[in-house]
Amino acid sequence: MPIQSYRDLIVWQRAMDLLTECYRVARLLPPSETYALGAHMERAAVAVAAHIAGGHARERAEFLDSLTVATASLREVETLLLAGTRMCLLTSDQIQIAMGLGDEVGRMLTELRRSLGAAHLQPGAAGGGATPALTAGSERG
Repeated sequence: MPIQSYRDLIVWQRAMDLLTECYRVARLLPPSETYALGAHMERAAVAVAAHIAGGHARERAEFLDSLTVATASLREVETLLLAGTRMCLLTSDQIQIAMGLGDEVGRMLTELRRSLGAAHLQPGAAGGGATPALTAGSERG
């Protein structure tokens, strides 16, 4: 079946699942974090799905840009979830479903960007490796 709407994109559907789960997790935060960590997490989760939908209505290059922004918003969501556990506001079990959905959406975004021709995601593309200064275990100075 051809894709006629952004709602037909499985990545958008899974991003909406992530959004719903992030709202659920945000409700687990203490009241003092409702307008801080919780609201930020909700906005970032909305941005993932919104950038997928908005980009779908544009030309290929703009869609690729929107998918890149969606990926950045996804990394924000993941960071906020992990921050909640670091600050002992959430448990690993409480964020497990959201983190799993984030992993799935991230893989789908990468594959969609690759299929649309994102040059840096193509096999053998120059600059596709990790920057040593930004990899785990490397010292920054």
